Amino acid sequence: MAFALPTRNVMCGLAIAFAVTVTAAAAAPASAASGSRYSYARYTVRDHSYAFGQAPVFVPDGRVVVGKDFRDGKGMQVYISARDGSGRRCLTCDMPAPNNVPAVRPQGDWILFHSWKGHHLTIGSPGYGGMGSELWAMRPDGSHKVQLTGTDAAHGAGEGEDDYHAYWSPDGRRLVYAHLNWNFVTNGGQGKWDIRVADFVGRGHKPPHLAHVRVVRPANGHWYETQWWAPDGSGFLYTETWGAAVTPQLFFCRLTAKGCRTRQLTDFPAWNEQAVFTPDMKSVLFMSSRDHPGFFNTWADVAQAAGLTTDEDYLLILPVFEAAFLQPVAEEATDLYQLDLATGAMRRLTTDGNDGWIIPEFAWDPGYRHLWFTENRLPPGTRVGLPLDAVKQLQLTAQLLEHPPTPDFGHVLVLDAALPIEQRTRILEFKLPRHRHG
Repeated sequence: MAFALPTRNVMCGLAIAFAVTVTAAAAAPASAASGSRYSYARYTVRDHSYAFGQAPVFVPDGRVVVGKDFRDGKGMQVYISARDGSGRRCLTCDMPAPNNVPAVRPQGDWILFHSWKGHHLTIGSPGYGGMGSELWAMRPDGSHKVQLTGTDAAHGAGEGEDDYHAYWSPDGRRLVYAHLNWNFVTNGGQGKWDIRVADFVGRGHKPPHLAHVRVVRPANGHWYETQWWAPDGSGFLYTETWGAAVTPQLFFCRLTAKGCRTRQLTDFPAWNEQAVFTPDMKSVLFMSSRDHPGFFNTWADVAQAAGLTTDEDYLLILPVFEAAFLQPVAEEATDLYQLDLATGAMRRLTTDGNDGWIIPEFAWDPGYRHLWFTENRLPPGTRVGLPLDAVKQLQLTAQLLEHPPTPDFGHVLVLDAALPIEQRTRILEFKLPRHRHG
């Protein structure tokens, strides 16, 4: 589940480290014959001058497309702008809000986005998980909008269902996305997720549409979320709760004629989600809560020790997620990590979670030189983190009482009491030798 607004431990023990190493090495795509230069390259992380909304992506000319609510009465909409935020233009304001989570076709001729338009049963946020979201496409100027999923009246036109976290294949010919089905009236829904791949038919066809939609990961009660494709188009990364109840792990799906040949990439009791390959396909960058004590990591440890299974994750995922993130008590935080697929080496890339930040989706810019992401957190003083430092917490609470934040009722989660959400956009850059590009 992505960290929607509103509603989306270093390795410990030689046994766990060995298990992850073996699993990761076995999961390496064919091109990962040796360790990645990205795994030992120096890198920098810096703030960007302008704070985009969550999950910014790029068109080939370098402009940024993102979903954001500017509190101007238009609600959550999809915008395009320059990298400094200038020249901003709304692409979906001719549709009722919310519209969110854009994905740009590599050719730059279509922008996919997620919308609740036409649905009455809605939960969460379009594109981040919940209910009521369908896939739409439009031209980069916002014209020629067309609905791609939920168009089959024989299956309830998607009412009670959800399509989310969609990504284009590198050649722009396919889409991968996660699908939730609670439509028990006309589509046999049982509240379970699956993963689907579809062909995008655009050239010479008006309007464009999806064809050859196939389920490549089954509706088994586990929670799924799709991530970025491998650069060679052989498959994609995805998240699946695995091993213990509501414990997301990362996998790679190598597409076959029958679906997926899967390889597990992580095996650690933490929230492991959001993933992208480095350009050389030899390592994976991902987000994890593993170094931050909080509600979710406590849950993951207990679930693993108690032997709780993933069979009922379709009922547990939302309440556990809501209790763990963007709420003030024992909130979980996350950081970026890098896994070398050939050697199994793991390194932590950021320490932003130490200050309460949550890193959600991230994307490479067109030159594959910079990784962009927008972090979220509750303001210092509004959250009570673990382990508890009583003196520091009292000092922060006193400062909060002296300078209370303005409530933001547009970001109401189950437990956050309308506390405002802080955001900042960050850029990670690897310092690779100029004469050797990977």
